[in-house]
Amino acid sequence: MSGQLAALLALRHPVATKATTLAAFLGRQPRLFQQSRRGTADLSTRGTDGEQAIYDKLIDELRPNKLAVTDSSGGCGSMYVVEIETERFRGLSRVKQTQLVTSLLKQEIREMHGIRVLCSVPPAA
Repeated sequence: MSGQLAALLALRHPVATKATTLAAFLGRQPRLFQQSRRGTADLSTRGTDGEQAIYDKLIDELRPNKLAVTDSSGGCGSMYVVEIETERFRGLSRVKQTQLVTSLLKQEIREMHGIRVLCSVPPAA
């Protein structure tokens, strides 16, 4: 199955995220992190050095429930998509959530062409 076909099928799958769909389209695996009720489950796969740097910084600083980092430039490190869900966003506007992420990645952003940040808050318990 081609990466493009896999991406189209992933769009119809309710569990698929934008980052995983993009990664399927590019024929790559995104760096994923999810936290379960039993503890932390690191589902990351080996990605580019840029993905790793962004992933590590956001994990350390924001302690997300979910995190996906994808190099959307095909591996050259000029564009990234970050999907992040963390309790730290509760009560913040979408703009403030994005500003929090981009302020943490200020150094990394200087070296890239662009970044797309998709923020969310975990459902209330």
